[in-house]
Amino acid sequence: MEIPHPSRSCSVSHKDFQSNEPFFSVLMGDTSLFVRKDISVEHWQGPPKECFGWWKSTAKHISEHAPQQVSGETLLGLFERLTAQPGEADTLYILTLLLLRRKLLRYEKEITDGQGNRWLEVYVVHSSTMCQIPVEMPGNERLEAIQQQLATQTCANPVEQLGE
Repeated sequence: MEIPHPSRSCSVSHKDFQSNEPFFSVLMGDTSLFVRKDISVEHWQGPPKECFGWWKSTAKHISEHAPQQVSGETLLGLFERLTAQPGEADTLYILTLLLLRRKLLRYEKEITDGQGNRWLEVYVVHSSTMCQIPVEMPGNERLEAIQQQLATQTCANPVEQLGE
């Protein structure tokens, strides 16, 4: 399952994003199709209940240089460390979305247990293993802290990577 690339305009106002303008992306869909909606900060009212995930990004245009990419090996190493450490479920969830976008993980299904907890079942391509990741979408402030943490741990800017 592939996560669509960002659009160049707000899905609410249909105005084009300016270079370096922040915006929010929402991922909706089911097991067969993801739909991405990019929403300007001005029109952002928080994530819809039925969204699969969301994140804040910055508009980049084709004429600009792409940010330096972190290697898949580095990201997978961080993923393996986080899956072994309880207590960082929201960071693991955001990293999982990034790895799905990079096609280093493959979405298999979403599971809801008897207590209403949601889990993503993903296939780890390089190790041919399955993993269950808790769906723990952080709030705005925590999301920004996670993005900074990922940037520090990978020496890159995950906000730009998530929005590409």
